[in-house]
Formats: sequence, C-alpha cells, structure tokens
Amino acid sequence: MTYKIEEDSLGKVKVPKDALYGAQTQRAIDNFKISGEPFPPVFLQALALIKASCALANKEFGLLTPKKSQAIYKSAMDICNNIDKYYNQFPIDIFQTGSGTSTNMNMNEVIANMASKTLKSKVHPNDDVNMSQSSNDVIPSTIIISSWLSSQHLDDAIQVMLNSLRVRAKKTNVIKSARTHLMDAVPVNFSEEIMNWYGMILDSLVLEFHPTSLPIGGTAVGTGINAPKDFGNKVCKNLNKILKIKSGFDAIHTYRYISSQNHILELSGRYLVLASALTKISNDLRWYNSGPISGLGEITLKPLQPGSSIMPGKINPVIPEAVLMAMAQVTGNHTTINIACTSGNFQLNTMLPVIALNILESANLLENSLLALSKVIDTFKVNVKKIQSNVEKNPIIATKLNEIIGYDLTAKIVKEAYKSNKSIIDIAEKMTDFSKSELRKLLDPKKLV
Repeated sequence: MTYKIEEDSLGKVKVPKDALYGAQTQRAIDNFKISGEPFPPVFLQALALIKASCALANKEFGLLTPKKSQAIYKSAMDICNNIDKYYNQFPIDIFQTGSGTSTNMNMNEVIANMASKTLKSKVHPNDDVNMSQSSNDVIPSTIIISSWLSSQHLDDAIQVMLNSLRVRAKKTNVIKSARTHLMDAVPVNFSEEIMNWYGMILDSLVLEFHPTSLPIGGTAVGTGINAPKDFGNKVCKNLNKILKIKSGFDAIHTYRYISSQNHILELSGRYLVLASALTKISNDLRWYNSGPISGLGEITLKPLQPGSSIMPGKINPVIPEAVLMAMAQVTGNHTTINIACTSGNFQLNTMLPVIALNILESANLLENSLLALSKVIDTFKVNVKKIQSNVEKNPIIATKLNEIIGYDLTAKIVKEAYKSNKSIIDIAEKMTDFSKSELRKLLDPKKLV
C-alpha cells in the first residue's frame, strides 16, 4: 500500500494514498482497534445530512462563501445518497472517544477533501466543514436523525405485520382449546387469538418518533458558543427541507440533549415493548407447531429448510427461533443503552457511540424480524381436524355446566372424564339428568366462545 503524509495539530501521520480522510481519522483508526465494527450506514447518512444543513446555514449567516458552502453541501449529499460507495471511508471503530469526535472529524475530513477537489482550493475540515459546530451537538443530533430515519422503516414493517395478522384472522375461523398455565382451558376462536397478536403489534404504533428537537447549535455544552444566534433552527429548517417534512425538527433542547440521552432510552423502551410482543408471538407459533406426533400439532409452519444434520425429515420452526434470538439481542441492547444513559456526567454524555450502535441495531432487528415473521403468519397451515379433536376431548368445556349443576358436581364430572379417558358428554349423561342431545347443545364449543 502506498501512503501520503497528512498533518494535524499533533504532527504528521501516514495515511493511505487513496483515502479521502486525513490525519485525525488515521489516528483514531490506529487507536481504537476494539471491535472492528464501524458506525452503521444510516448513522453516517444522518451525519452527512447535518453537515449539508450546517453548510447552508453558515452561508445564510454570511460565514461561508456561496461557492464553499455549495461545495460542502454537494459533497455531504453525495455521501448521504451514495453511502455504499463511500462507506469504506468511515472505518473508525464504534468503541472510540465517548463524544464520537473521531467519527465527526472523519466526516469533516472526507467532506473537506471532496469539496477541495471540487473547488480546486483548500476547504478546512474544522474551520469550514465543522464551522459553528461541536462534536457534542453534532453527534447527539445525528443519533436522533438516524433513529428517526430507522423508525420510518420500522413503522412500514409494523404495517406489513398488521396486514398479515388481519388477513390471517379473517381466514382462521376455528374453535380451539385455549390454554392457561400451559394447561387446557375453555374454548376460544383462533381468529380472536390472532387478533390478540394484532393488538399487541398495534400498540407498537406509538413508536412514532417523539424526540424531534435537536441539540444542534448548542455546540460544546448547550450555550451555543462559536455559533450564531438561532443557528440551530436555521440548520433544522434546512434539514426539514432536505428530508421533505413539514412538521419536522427544531432546536430547542440544546442543553438537555447534549447532557442527557434519556429520549433515546425512552425510544429503546418502546422497542423493548415490541420485542416482547414478537417474542410471545414467536413462542406461541413454535408451541402450536410442535410435534408433529408428540406435540400440539395444531398448526404446521411452512417447511423452509432441513432441520437436522442427523435426523432425516425433521423440520424446525427456524424463523420463530431466529426472531427469538433477535429479540433477546434487542433486550440486551436496551440494557446497554440504559447503562450508557445513566453513565453521563455533568454537561455531556460520553457513551454516545454505543448508544447509537444499539438503538440503530434494535430498529434494524425489529424491522427485519417483523418482515420475516409476517411471512410465517401468511403461510402456516391450520390443522383443523387436530384442533377439533382436542376441543371435543377437552373436559374443561364442562365449565359451562357450573351455572346449572354447580362447581362441585362439574369438578367430579371432569375428574371422571380424565380418569376414564371418556368424553365429558358421556360422563355428564351418567351423572346428571341431561340427555346426550341436551348436553351436545349445552357444550357446543361454538357457543362457549
């Protein structure tokens, strides 16, 4: 590999010749060899959006010439719109300086080099690209914007799942045995159970992203030092225009959103609620699919791949299992975010990169899990005969007799049915004055739901 020499305030550094980044990025690459995992693309896109919006604002305040502002803006938007092309220019590890300064400077250096080539004159990463900004307001703002972008995709995936559940419920009008404590209970319509899943996911639509205030313009600690008055709102106005959103971002909570990341913790908590719902649905699907001989066997999931390297013909519920693991990861991410948020001191939280990593990973895992699990909902087969057989053999349907013959006699009938392995109707006919036809009408599962 051939190198070039770049220089910063600490001196000269060897940088790969083809790299768009400079000395500060190279120092961070050398310093932070922790996980090998850089920031996700959506975070870098959001960071580029901020740089583009700031360049326009600095021009409006007369701090940047129109040509320099436009060169910075176009370079930043090029990165945002073609992140796959430029992703290898942002290799710094997530586990770096807690303010995310290294990645902020990485973006500043790349944009400065691109803009310099456009103008054929020097654009400075600090004096020009980072003008009126600090990593302390830029990185928290980037977390909010990237989380907002991710939440849009997540809401789309939620709608896909809701539609799958709605359609499935309409097609699944089957009376089945309910279960409480994993034990047989009174009958329920399978469609109602699916609509319960629907309701759990519907609750997650409160995931509409609430933190729409950015700390941009607050610079180092929220006071706005080295930035023009109202700079943050100018940036937000430009950002809203780029994103084409009318009621968008503002810059009100500059102090709070630099010092605290509780707004991201709140969002993560909502993600945790959705993860809980997907965990419950995945486990229900696995249990109902269990068997096919010695399990419940009330549904059959679509076979997707061989399930065993040693047992021929075995098929496993691979998508629900994958979703369960993903939701365990979301749960762990929430714990990490909580620890990171409680570890902020004084005017700046210094665990911003790990907060960003985990909130964005959670959104991505939830989105992809919803899309994968919705296909399971679309395609599972209901084993009607097995379900009907279970209902007919279920002594708990005798619960309906409570109000007629009392709890004690009904309990004796149920115990005898279990003991003799006979139907409730057969036992109740012997132990009560009801005829078999009367009992069939009384204990018709369709009338018990």
